[in-house]
Amino acid sequence: MTQQARSYPLPLAPNQLGELAPCAHAGCPLGVDVPAVVRALRDSDHSRAYRVARSVNPFASSCGHGCHAPCETACRRRRSGAPVGIAGLEAYAAGYSTPTDVSSPEPCTSVHDRRSVMGLARQIAGQPTVREQRVAIVGGGAAGLACAHDLSLLGYASTVFDAAAEPGGLLTHGLPTFRFPVAAARAECEAILTGAVTYRGGQRVDTREDLRALLDNGFAAVFLAVGAPAPRFRMVGDSHQEGVVDAMSLLKHELTPVARVVVLGDGDLAVDAARVALAQGRQLVDSTAHVDLVLPGPLEESTAASLLLAAALQDGVTLHDGWTPVRVVRRADGSARGLEITRDSGRSTRLLVADRIVTAPPRMPDVSHMGDDLQRDGNGFIAVDPDTLQTSVPDVWAGGACAFGHRSIAHAVADGKRAAWQMHAAFSRRRLGVRLTMEWVEAEMPEASPIKPRSTAFESPRQLPLDAPPPADPFSSQSLRSSEQIFDEASRCYDCTVIAHVDSDCTRCRKCIPACPEGAISLGVDVAEVDGDACTRCGLCVDSCPEGAI
Repeated sequence: MTQQARSYPLPLAPNQLGELAPCAHAGCPLGVDVPAVVRALRDSDHSRAYRVARSVNPFASSCGHGCHAPCETACRRRRSGAPVGIAGLEAYAAGYSTPTDVSSPEPCTSVHDRRSVMGLARQIAGQPTVREQRVAIVGGGAAGLACAHDLSLLGYASTVFDAAAEPGGLLTHGLPTFRFPVAAARAECEAILTGAVTYRGGQRVDTREDLRALLDNGFAAVFLAVGAPAPRFRMVGDSHQEGVVDAMSLLKHELTPVARVVVLGDGDLAVDAARVALAQGRQLVDSTAHVDLVLPGPLEESTAASLLLAAALQDGVTLHDGWTPVRVVRRADGSARGLEITRDSGRSTRLLVADRIVTAPPRMPDVSHMGDDLQRDGNGFIAVDPDTLQTSVPDVWAGGACAFGHRSIAHAVADGKRAAWQMHAAFSRRRLGVRLTMEWVEAEMPEASPIKPRSTAFESPRQLPLDAPPPADPFSSQSLRSSEQIFDEASRCYDCTVIAHVDSDCTRCRKCIPACPEGAISLGVDVAEVDGDACTRCGLCVDSCPEGAI
């Protein structure tokens, strides 16, 4: 007779249980309770899954679609195949439904309904006391809006200044829509802009005088989240010359399509630009679109996500790795005719014919006019205290790409949240940490993540299967998935928070040892012992035990 596994409550805190699962302590900047999200979806409780993800992340949907997913890299499922598609599961949970607003008897029809989302956030955090200090936030991207979100939960009013008319930063103005749901990102931005958060678009704050004016006119603190929009160096030619453009101009759809394009650069930005250029070129009448992607270094050293590179090659992008640009070759009228590249110390040269050269160099913040008081590090980023994110200027904090370079969306959100709580600590004149979990508590501040390029050993999030083939529109991000597919994917989880415990009823009969496909069981002194790291929680040992000791 098949026995049922027994479940006992353990004297462990939830975060200790989470440490048993590699995905739960794999380096998520926001500390999302991944096992809880997956369990909720396996139980078909989409609302609970969203509550868990949203409790620590106001950009749960955006991160689900654009996160680098260290949890998937750590997933034990990788031992026998693909990891659980955790990022896709979180994106589905964030886009499915949301609990009823505590202030409204009507259910929310969309995850992005502002009243419902903020009602949920306040239900989690508790209604804050309205406080007197006001905060100015420079930059309306993920870091800036995450800071505004947590400040509002803490009871502080904030004003977000941004040069763009609409909020969102790269989330809404710099990522290709064929792989990122810009509409969802816009809605998540809108959900944050409540009465406590004011957005002032079309206003630049980029000089020392601008910064001082904010502090002199009623703002108790400033958070700089201006991103890193400026190219760190010139790769080839001049972006102001005809036929040579910056990748961001292409991604913002500011350029008319051309048939042949060469993209020069490394990283996700270059790959995105190549895919967008190819898709745009194919929309031309009688198009013979062709895009060459030139990586200055070897492919194995590329910082671009492996999944994005594979998708670009599948699209039809031609890859040239290990080649160095020499010069832009021009026609008699001055227009670009192609890019000359070389390798092997000049022994091999090649001309890539193109109507446009797109450069995607590393980016840096444009804060040169904010004065010498605002110190920068050796790479040109704003220097901050790694624990508090405070800058060299009193009452000024900084985070996101302007302080650490381009990392993941989750890192930017985490910086904004950290800054909000550190401002609260400064206003309260006490040292305050925040543990990014379901409960908002005073706790030890986690160690800051080191600043380093993404390793190529770090794989991209796995994509869940689609209900239908991708739409013909190359810039559509629709990827509807059925609840059955989500259930099946969540059911692949080994549930690593479950412990296989052998009690004193064990007779050391050894029947469980050959039953374990992972070889995780050995014979101990008194009872059989289970290696928790090797165990996949399949339950076959429970079925094999005649005494029901497991």
